[in-house]
Order: sequence, then C-alpha cells, then structure tokens
Amino acid sequence: MTYVTKRFYKKKGENVKITYYYLARSERINGVSRPKILRSLGTIEDIEKIYSSYSIDNFPDPTTCTILEFGSIAALYDIAQRLNIEGIIDKYAIKRDQGPTIGNYILLAAINRAVAPVSKKSFYGWFKDTILISLYNKCNEKNLSSSNFWHQMVALSPEIIEKIEDEITETVINTYNIPTNSLSFDNTNFITYISTANNALIPQRGHSKEKRTDLKIVGLSLMVSTEHNIPLFHQIYPGNKNDATQFSDLIDKIKLRYHKLNPNDDNITLVFDKGNNSAKNIQHLESTNILNMHFIGGLKFAQCKELLNIDSNQFLPLKGDEFKETTVFRTTKELYGNNYTVLVTYNPALKDAQLAGIKSNIYKCINKFEVLKLKLQNRTDGIIKKGVKPTGESVLKNIKSILTQEHMSTIFDYDISSIGDDKITISYSLNNDKFEILKNQKLGKTILFTNRHEWDNEQIVSAYRSQFHVEEAFKQLKNTKYLSFRPIRHFTDKTIIVHGFYCVLSYLLVSLLKLELHNLGMNLSINNILDMLSKAKQVINIFENETDSSVKVKPVFSKQHKFAKIYIEKYELKKYGLQGDKIFQNFDFLE
Repeated sequence: MTYVTKRFYKKKGENVKITYYYLARSERINGVSRPKILRSLGTIEDIEKIYSSYSIDNFPDPTTCTILEFGSIAALYDIAQRLNIEGIIDKYAIKRDQGPTIGNYILLAAINRAVAPVSKKSFYGWFKDTILISLYNKCNEKNLSSSNFWHQMVALSPEIIEKIEDEITETVINTYNIPTNSLSFDNTNFITYISTANNALIPQRGHSKEKRTDLKIVGLSLMVSTEHNIPLFHQIYPGNKNDATQFSDLIDKIKLRYHKLNPNDDNITLVFDKGNNSAKNIQHLESTNILNMHFIGGLKFAQCKELLNIDSNQFLPLKGDEFKETTVFRTTKELYGNNYTVLVTYNPALKDAQLAGIKSNIYKCINKFEVLKLKLQNRTDGIIKKGVKPTGESVLKNIKSILTQEHMSTIFDYDISSIGDDKITISYSLNNDKFEILKNQKLGKTILFTNRHEWDNEQIVSAYRSQFHVEEAFKQLKNTKYLSFRPIRHFTDKTIIVHGFYCVLSYLLVSLLKLELHNLGMNLSINNILDMLSKAKQVINIFENETDSSVKVKPVFSKQHKFAKIYIEKYELKKYGLQGDKIFQNFDFLE
C-alpha cells in the first residue's frame, strides 16, 4: 500500500520543528511491516507551490490545433511493416532512388482505400491530415499527384503483380498460420462509367451482378481462406467473360499458387458455386497436372431434376447446433463423366427468406404489369399520342423486362393480343400451380457435389457454407464507406489492373486486422473495427509565442474505445504518432 507520511526536523541552532512529507510504501521485512520511502515531497509550502504550478490558469491556451487520423491508419501500417509489404513490392517493382518507392505508393493507396477512399486528385489532401505525414517524409503534394502516381506504376506489369502477390501470400500464411487445406473461389464484377468509345479491353458490357446492362463492367476473381476470410489470390478480367470460362483460365494458376505454398501437400479442397461448373473445368481440377484437387461445388437444379422430388422422409437431420433444422439427402450420381457424391440440402430458414423475396417480387411485377396495361389502354383511347407506337415485339420485350427477377418468368403466365393495327392488349396471371411446385420442389434446397467421398454430410455442408466468406469479401469491396473498389476512375487496362491490386491488398490488411482482434477476444465486423479505430485521433496543440514568433507543439491522443485501446497498447501503435518539436517545423498544418 502506498501512502503519505511525515517526519519532523529541527533547524540547526534553532528550536523550530519543520515538517517534511514523503511518499512511502509498506513492506514486510522479517515479518514486520516497515515503511519504505519512495520520494520526498518536501514541506507543505513546497507541495503547495508544486500544486499551484499545475493550475490550468498557469498554462497558456493553444493558439490552434490540428487533428490527425491515427487509429485505423496506424493499425494497418503496422501490419504492413511486420509483413514487409513495401519491401516485397520494391523487390520486384524497381525504380530510380528518388522520392517515394513503388512500395510506398501502393501501401499508401491500399491504406487509403481501406479507411477513406478518395480519388488520386484528392489523395494528398487526405494524406497530410493523417499520421502518415511523419512516416513518409519523401512524400509531398507534387509526387503524390494523380499524374505522378500513375507515372510510377509503369513498373507494375501483371506478371510483376503476380510475383508480388505470390510472396505476400506466402509471408501471410507463414506469419499467421493460415490453414490452406480449404479455399473458396468466386467471381464478381463492378460497374464503371467508362464511355462506349473507350477501347480498353477489360471494361466491357456483360452480365452485371448489379443488373446494370447499360454500363461497362470489370471482373474480379478472388480466392480466400475458409478460415478468417484471408484473400490469397486475385485477378482482374474482362467484364464480358462468363464465370465458367474465367474459372477455366485460372485453374492452373490456382494450382500453382497452392503448390508453391505447400509443395509436399495435395490435400486441398476448393469450394465454388454452380456458376463455375463445366465438364472441362471439373476434369481440369481432377487432372494430375500440377496438383490433383478435391472440390465441393454447387449444381444447377436442371442437372438433377429427379432429386427435387425426393420424399422429405428420406432426408436426414445434420448434427450440430450450427445446422439448426437443415436436413440432407445423400446419393451418388454420374456427372461430367465421373461418379460424384451428391447432397441435396433442405433449410427451412432459407426457404422462408426466399419466399419473402419472391412475394415481394410478385407484387412488383403486378404493379409493372398494371402500368404497362394502362399505357397500352391510354394509347388505344388516344390519351397518349406522342412517342413510338407499340408493337407486339416491343410489348413482349417490356414483359420480359418485367419478369427478369428469379423465378418470375416461371410462375407468371401472360398473353399479348392485337386487335387491328391500333390496339394491343395484354393479360397476365400468377400461375398458382407452378408457384406451389416451386415452393415444394426448389425453395430452401441446395444441391452439392464433391469428390470428397470419405467426408460425412456435416463436413461437406460446412465446407460449402464457407463459400459465404468470398461472398462477404465481394460485399465489403462494394461497400461505399470502407474498402470501396469503386468508383473505378481509370480508363486503361493497366491502371485498372493496378487499382485492383491495391484494393485487394487493402482488403488483405483489414482481414488480418480483424484476425488479430479476434485473437484478442474481440469479434467485430470490418465496418465496426474501422469505425472504432477511426475515432482514435492524434491532436496537435500548437502554441505560438507573439514575442519571438516561436512555435511549440504538444501532441496528445484522443480517448479511445476500450477495444481500440487494448489493440493500440498491444501493438504499441502510439510510436507511429507525431513526436517532438522538430518534426513539425515544415509541416503544412503550421502554415
């Protein structure tokens, strides 16, 4: 226990007692409690003098202050330093020893995409309001300009990016012990606002996941670990390339990536959805070229129609609380020239969710049908006279557009009638019989197939459900606040490929941050993590002396969320903050 004690002394030659105070701590010595003096506090007058000197009235008010982004930036920067991300990039992307390195540029771009995505024109404005200003003293407004940034990227060819990603992936797996025996793969695409006249090969019109057939799109293939959702492979590809063809072109690259990481191990299971299936792809996966891969994939209902009518009594419940009421029917079936284990799963919760979506789409279709009927009637009645006269072909095109949502074209019946040259009418109805068949045969069901014949039902279903990891990655990359892949403000194939590289690198760093927080017992979403850490700021109080025009600064850190505080202290992130008077002398916020 620490406490204050006092002792009395007499001045030499005087009969006056003076009281001195000490900070002491009780200690037991040979079983006896004795005081140990820690510090002399002096007389009561000394204590009063010291106390009064700390009065707020004795401190000058700061002339101004500036607030720098600290928490999330320091966390991502620290992870990158521990992995030597910049060093790995600079090992392959070599430039003249002048100004920032390619590794500097790419890491800064990746951190920016994670925490506050801005255009390269606004990049320096963001940079100078962060702690990065003290970590990159070679960076200035000129060399962080948009034109200079892209001028430096000539060193990053697709082949160089692939070598960099190979080494980064190996470093991540070895550093964090990421299991790679099960991996998830999928494709997505991102809309762009690149003009039709642009002759770049990557942005093309294709099957947009966001239903924007009017815009050019850019494709992204991604492979992630099924544990912790760590991205381990990516490729940018043309938007008009379908999923199965893209998967076919990447199988050897995926095998090579895994073989480099695990040269003596072929115990890998790749998980993918039904959009990547083709006979060629499945045969290619199982070929002994480079690596014979195990896989778990999804099947389209049309490939297994007979399995949709299996009686529910033949379905068995899955064991484990995570499966809740899910049941499964297991069989073998010949597909793509080989026999595979096939599972039909039925999930009541999935059926309820699908049914809610279908009912919502039914109401939307009915409303659109009524609008179309009214327009056609108004044209017949002469109320609408302007515009292009409808034809049977144009009305059919409108109806097909109304029924584009999944299952709508199956459960709606319609008819187009012409009366003479001037009148076109439509009728429509919801086919209840077809709707019942849909509900009873398809909703809530998923069909899987695999060459993991030795795995039990729970292992197969659990592995396939891990596919949500790559879907979650795509969802995050389409987030508008953090880690946003778009808008893609680039108009050449080369700049789009580089943009994709640092966006995926950004997602990698944030995924590792999430993993580190998980290891500390904090399970948070990526958005919650970045929200929490972004509130940790460094405040620079600036004191200007009017007498001699000198400037002093006093940096302090803002209060932090308890989880952020734990992480910041664990990894000693405050070392990246601005420190000392001298380092501020030439910074923009002092101007």
